[in-house]
Amino acid sequence: MPNIILVEDDLNVSKLVTLQLERAGYSVRHSPTIATGRELVRDGWDLAILDRGLPDGDGLDFAGELRAGSPHGYIIMLTGVGSPEAKLEGFARGADDYVTKPFPLEELLARVRAGVRIVRLQGALIETNRQLEELSLTDALTGVRNRRAFDERLTPSYEHSRRYDRPLSLAVVDVDHFKAINDTYGHDSGDAVLRRVAELISACTRQTDFVARVGGEEFGILLPETPLFEALQFGEKIRSCVAAATLKIGNVPHPVTISVGIANMPHSRFASPSELYSAADQALYRAKARGRNRVEMERRRDATRCAPAAQPGQVERRAACAD
Repeated sequence: MPNIILVEDDLNVSKLVTLQLERAGYSVRHSPTIATGRELVRDGWDLAILDRGLPDGDGLDFAGELRAGSPHGYIIMLTGVGSPEAKLEGFARGADDYVTKPFPLEELLARVRAGVRIVRLQGALIETNRQLEELSLTDALTGVRNRRAFDERLTPSYEHSRRYDRPLSLAVVDVDHFKAINDTYGHDSGDAVLRRVAELISACTRQTDFVARVGGEEFGILLPETPLFEALQFGEKIRSCVAAATLKIGNVPHPVTISVGIANMPHSRFASPSELYSAADQALYRAKARGRNRVEMERRRDATRCAPAAQPGQVERRAACAD
């Protein structure tokens, strides 16, 4: 039901308008002043009917406030000031319609119906656009975010970490031997593996983490407020979770593993978001080169005192490596 507010100081007019609108099936809240009208709009509104000559100001000023705070609401001025100049000023200040007193009730109801229809159409359009935007940021196969969404999140996450010196970790995950799965069992089976891996990764993340499919069989995971050692623990957690899961390929249980590369700020200083991603990606390739099904961390050129990478099932405390 549309949420209508009526700001009118004439008690007879307000009672008459409220009665007719409620008979037409609308919910109406009334205020005799701008001050109490401001309190009403805090609970939301769809359509506002405003008088001009109010005890505490001009209703047009209030119309401007409403328009600034809610560009999609519908505003009808209901006033005795009916000169062409006044009407033009009303439209310029944010009104959508202008009704002068005295007015036929049926005309006012018709204008309210038209305003409600416009508000509903706008709401439907906004919701459609929201859904389209959501789809444009979602990977259709796995249901997690896509590369576009990841790129949009990476930059502000990087900037926040750099500016406030807060920890930020990035994990890049790749499904091991995925090409062989596709070549042997077909793309449908490969797609099923990707969906299952995405589910397992998502189940291991926090609400504040950000999971996205950033490539064919590759996932990126942003871990805000996560120091390096905790990120390594997270990487080991998802690695072991996938390795222990039963994934069926062609209705036959098949072992599937992942490799994980981890980069962290401020453990290392990166000049750009792409440099952060590149460091995690290089760690991933090192995990691949060292046998897969393992977690590797990024390594700065001067971080020569870091311990060797942990074997599967092990995470060593390497956060104290040289910076």
